[in-house]
Amino acid sequence: MQRDTSVSIWGMSDPYKLITVAGSWGYDTSTISDSLGNWNTSIRTVEEEGPFSLLITSGEEKVNIKDILMGEVWLAAGQSNMEMNFDYCCNSTDHSDKELLSANNPRIRMFNVKKNLSHTPVFQVEGKWEPAVGKNILPFSAVGYFFAKELNDYLNVPIGIIHSSWGGSRIEAWGSLDVFEKLEQYKDELSKNESAAQENLKAREWFSQFRSQKVPSGAFDLLLGEILGKKKPDIGYMDYFHDDWSNLDHIGKDDIERQIDEDDWIDLDSTGRLDNIIGIKNFRGASLFMNHFVVTNSTSHEYSIKLATEKNIPWGLWEYDIFVNSTKIGSSLLGINKEDYLFYKTPKEYVIEPTLIKTGENQVIIRVFGYARLGEVSLLSSSGSGQDFIHPWRSKILAEEFFQIDNYQYPYTSLYFYEDNATNTETSPARTIINHQTIGTLFNGMLNPVIPYGIKGMIWYQGETNIEQGGPDYENYKTLMPLVIKDWRERWGFEFPFYFSEIAPYFNYNGMLPYFRNVQKGILNVPKTGMIVTLDIGENYDIHPSNKHDVGDRFSRIAINRLYGGNGMESGPAFESSAIDGDKISIYFDHTGSGLKIRNSDRSEFQIAAEDKKFFNAMVNNHSDHLEVFSNEVENPVYVRYAWSDTASATLFNLEGLPASSFSTEFEYQNR
Repeated sequence: MQRDTSVSIWGMSDPYKLITVAGSWGYDTSTISDSLGNWNTSIRTVEEEGPFSLLITSGEEKVNIKDILMGEVWLAAGQSNMEMNFDYCCNSTDHSDKELLSANNPRIRMFNVKKNLSHTPVFQVEGKWEPAVGKNILPFSAVGYFFAKELNDYLNVPIGIIHSSWGGSRIEAWGSLDVFEKLEQYKDELSKNESAAQENLKAREWFSQFRSQKVPSGAFDLLLGEILGKKKPDIGYMDYFHDDWSNLDHIGKDDIERQIDEDDWIDLDSTGRLDNIIGIKNFRGASLFMNHFVVTNSTSHEYSIKLATEKNIPWGLWEYDIFVNSTKIGSSLLGINKEDYLFYKTPKEYVIEPTLIKTGENQVIIRVFGYARLGEVSLLSSSGSGQDFIHPWRSKILAEEFFQIDNYQYPYTSLYFYEDNATNTETSPARTIINHQTIGTLFNGMLNPVIPYGIKGMIWYQGETNIEQGGPDYENYKTLMPLVIKDWRERWGFEFPFYFSEIAPYFNYNGMLPYFRNVQKGILNVPKTGMIVTLDIGENYDIHPSNKHDVGDRFSRIAINRLYGGNGMESGPAFESSAIDGDKISIYFDHTGSGLKIRNSDRSEFQIAAEDKKFFNAMVNNHSDHLEVFSNEVENPVYVRYAWSDTASATLFNLEGLPASSFSTEFEYQNR
């Protein structure tokens, strides 16, 4: 519990009942439940840490909560870089082995809010307080844990972290619907929200009747695994999920290996797409396609099958396995070497072993994961003469991919198995998805149930998804984030401190990252906010940098300085002003500390431009309290920018070792 203040205690009982709340630390309170049985009261806490107990009584019913510590309680929230724990795909958290072996501090505790989506606000939450002892910390937010360690070390009081995050979530999911009702740009999305929620409820009820299995990874993971394997093979991104796909090799096994009752199968039209037959646009899941070819003499010729994607297939998953007479002869994913994987499929020919061929009819089955489309299939013979399949292609749905219904695990979709062949997909509901990017869903499901728990403040690491979805101006984020913070504070009933992290370098933001950081800095105009910089600890080819101890440390520096009486350096150099002096531009900073330092690098990360905004790499003179930037290519400079790319790394620090954020004089004054 948050120490030395008044904290809320709430729950449910029978309607109109007296509820008494008594703390073993010497304070008590009471209230009456309302007509629905809801009740809420507050109780005074103390500075002593305990342990204490809390007795809640209503008539003959009693709840006795034991082992309560008084200390500092913080909320840690956001997306995957806040969620990243000590056993995370697809990068290992730094210091994991050391922390797992040495963690032995029951005065640090974390409450992980279970992932939950909701169209309407919910009031109950699943989770429990866990002490930071041994392997208990495996599911802890690493940022939250390192932040708590620093606070505990400095204050010598218990630290509690309520952790509520979801990888891949956008800020829109964390805001309440009340916020969006004030914004014209969300009018259409908001107007469709109610009907979409009802459609989603019907879809969830439909899929809940089927057995399911989690999809091993998303299509983007496979694409990224291939890209990184070529650009940075030592990362081994594919290692984290490639082998898991083999867990799907059982799907359709009975149909592939035994005599088939073809009454279960659907005749395809000339497009080779199941969508057209079952009436579900861009149907995705697991499906089989079957045909036969005739061989008059099984020893006279060699045969092969050539397979290519449909020419206009949408972006996404399309993986296949080819079986001849029940034996697999080729695959695009399952069982192949990771190094041979190609996300974008090129036409490929698979030779059929002669021992698999029999005189008479031979069966070919193509199993597809992803879009249920046959592709372009050719049967080739060494005779050079035309060889063709003897029937029109037939198909069978094995499973459909849909968003998970509960116990959400990345990539948050599962295959739902249509084991009842009589299942009629044509009469099934619309495949409307409400997910962790839908407006309001995470506020309703993962923040509302912890409001108004007594907290000291909030640390926030989110924005990667909004970079990927937004344009260069990021007007929605710029407008929305301050409103969301204001709304959260109003619901908690006080202007709690809100500290957030800039987004770390990463290669796949299409050049938009520095513009987004510029928008993030504008959030500092909101009172009682602070920002940490991660420009020096990113990993260009991993969106989840392993270094989380520095992130936690930098959050703690701001908290200690502003709330707990510290006087250390909380920030790296922050752009203050610039002045043009002939062919040079001088730049001045706040938070220079003992002086400015330029870290040795192949380039300074500074660029300079004239009025035409054509930027050239610049040279820098360091005068300790300010910098002079210039280039022989620019005689009349007007603009300077620093670290202005997705993968730029920090070169400017103060002597205390904290990095400067990226900036551009073209935009900087707009944030004032």
